Amino acid sequence: MDLENRIVVLIDMDCFYCQVEEKLNPELKGKPIAVVQYNPWKGGGIIAVNYVARAMGVNRHMRGDDAKAKCPDIQLPSVPCKKGKANISKYRDAGIEVAKVLQRFTTLLERASIDEAYLDITIPVQKRLQTINVHTLTSSMMPNTFALGYDSFDHFISDIHSCGSDSIEFDYEHAQKLLVGAQIVSEIRAAVFEETGYTCSAGIAHNKILAKLVCGMNKPNKQTVLPKHSVNILYKTLSVKKVKHLGGKFGDHVCEILKIQTMGQLQPFTERDLQAKFDEKNGTWLYNIARGIDVEPVQAKFNPKSIGCCKNFKGKSALLDLESVKKWLRDLGDEIEERLEKDALETNRTPKQMVISFSVQLQDGRDTSSSRSYNFLPEDELCGELFTNKAFEILIDSTEGCKPKEAEINKKLRAPITFLGISVGKFEDNTENKKTKKIKDYFCAGSSKETVPKSNESTKVNEKNIINKNNIDKNYILHKFLQINNDKKQIKEETMGPNNEKVLESSLDKQESFFAKFLKKDLVNKECNQESYDDGSKSLNIVNSPICNIVECGDDSNDTVYSGSTINEEINKSIALFEDDPLDVARVSNMRELLKTTEIEVDKLLEVQPSADISSRTVTPEIIDANHIETIECFECGKALPLNQFDEHADYHMALKLREEEREELRKTKDKTTLKEAVGEVKKKKSVQELNKNEPKPSNQISKFFTKFDITAPVKMCTECGERVAVEKFSEHLDFHEAQKLSRELNKKTSVNSYASSSGKRQRVSTSPIKKTKLPCKSIDTFFR
Repeated sequence: MDLENRIVVLIDMDCFYCQVEEKLNPELKGKPIAVVQYNPWKGGGIIAVNYVARAMGVNRHMRGDDAKAKCPDIQLPSVPCKKGKANISKYRDAGIEVAKVLQRFTTLLERASIDEAYLDITIPVQKRLQTINVHTLTSSMMPNTFALGYDSFDHFISDIHSCGSDSIEFDYEHAQKLLVGAQIVSEIRAAVFEETGYTCSAGIAHNKILAKLVCGMNKPNKQTVLPKHSVNILYKTLSVKKVKHLGGKFGDHVCEILKIQTMGQLQPFTERDLQAKFDEKNGTWLYNIARGIDVEPVQAKFNPKSIGCCKNFKGKSALLDLESVKKWLRDLGDEIEERLEKDALETNRTPKQMVISFSVQLQDGRDTSSSRSYNFLPEDELCGELFTNKAFEILIDSTEGCKPKEAEINKKLRAPITFLGISVGKFEDNTENKKTKKIKDYFCAGSSKETVPKSNESTKVNEKNIINKNNIDKNYILHKFLQINNDKKQIKEETMGPNNEKVLESSLDKQESFFAKFLKKDLVNKECNQESYDDGSKSLNIVNSPICNIVECGDDSNDTVYSGSTINEEINKSIALFEDDPLDVARVSNMRELLKTTEIEVDKLLEVQPSADISSRTVTPEIIDANHIETIECFECGKALPLNQFDEHADYHMALKLREEEREELRKTKDKTTLKEAVGEVKKKKSVQELNKNEPKPSNQISKFFTKFDITAPVKMCTECGERVAVEKFSEHLDFHEAQKLSRELNKKTSVNSYASSSGKRQRVSTSPIKKTKLPCKSIDTFFR
């Protein structure tokens, strides 16, 4: 969805508390009304005034007695009082009734308060645009509708019909959506009045902030449309403090830094200037909102995120002792419990956290506010008693710095408390999917669910098959998981699989090595894809998977019938790592002897076995159709390989070379450590240096695999390093060795001189006439005896 071309609506109920009182008491309808708080001082504080009383000069900043002086006929219904505080349940229930009507028109409904809600009707507008002609819409279809920047709504409609030819900034496509949106909003307002009896006003724009601003321009029971090209007209006289998020300290800071008062004065500033004066995030937001851009989405939120209640204690009513604090927390906790019970029946959810808010009066008369949270435990019973006790414990611990005691219930507080509030939030749905799984559930085999609908007759048969199959699967998995292998020397076992088929299992020491399987994989897959062919009386049947004929080679062997030359090389390279361990040497020698017996047995089997049974043997790289694939001989092992597999085979030898070089490094380090143990420190350093200098470089380095050789060019063997060098570059190669010798001699002379001079500096002449004997060092354990 394009967030800059949406149709966002704010529905605002007209003096909602007064309308609720009129509905509950029809005798008040048409009379000036002002709803007052429960405090009887001067007639109570006014919290809502209807438009009849406003016309007579009454406003919300007055007390009841002041309103009586302005309008003697005014009616002053009071907010119900329960347990010493206001009870607004009837207004809250009326707001839910209105929200249920709004929810029928769109799922993107976000309740902002009891009497306000945002709606995103972009999708309903797009659907209606596909079925109607915009040119057929008239102002009579949407009464009490206004467009900002136009004298009448008919002028806005005619501008749309002419495609906005009089204005370059006119967005024709979005203006069409606004017009259709105005028709839908008119239908929404009519439905609210018909089903609830309440009137409301609406603001229609392309984001939430602008919809809020234009909603209050034409009230009551009216709606206002804000086209995109009229945003500058709105901003010319709009105060910065009227914009959402700019009504508090941040708005004061912006006005003070930029020396501005209206939103129109904010537009000349560039984004870079605003980011320099404020941070990057706020600077970008200010730049966008100054041009009417805000991408905050309308979030589907029907139920409130938290449920709370609070109480102010101003002036002489401030709480001074623990007893009064406990009493008011008990009242707040009981109200939370009642509202939670009602909310649980409607929404089936449970809170996970409680927040305690409070304000303390300082010695200079200022109030400081704080809040603390408590996360409910699984064993906590959510009731008024729990809310009261936990809130009292947390509050006293924060204000007094100690835990409350029953004997000190009448203890005076250090500072008066002027505000108390309790709220619960972080709701979670009470669904079966939220249940905690047991440990056994993670070891059960999950059954597959049928997602494709089937006929009733076939469903009954398939259900039985699925149940039987699931039982077999579970039994097989449990058997495999709990099986105890008593006979570790067993070579092969036949086990019943889930489909009553025999599964051939072999012990790990009889399975093929990684390189053997890797080299066979591509060839077997290619042979499996070819169809069987006939050649006289001989035929080759390709199987779906390779069959490994395991040959009895003894318990100490881990070889397979694959490649004798490769395994010989592996054994030769492995012996070097176990030269000092007689047990490992004996085991490797056993492997060599068993390999020879294996090769003899395989030769006998190949001679006796007929050619028609080739498919029963392991497929080897030698079985290649020469008519289809060109072969090439490997210069390392001499095998004939297909051309398309030669690169992979060369990588295999490269891996072996890398491993050989790594083992060579291990042997070198091992030799160096033995030399260090046998010789002293000074002799050891010299011997290691001589050993490193005279050590010949290995001829078979990994670098030669990355060098391109010309086979046809004449080469000559170097007597110094044993490498083959082209004849034309042989003299240059000899010069390199001469330069290397000269470099070693020069380095040797300088190192000897530097060592002699440095050692002379380190020698210190003793000035004491008596030679002190060195005391033996004590071990650390002697100090603890």
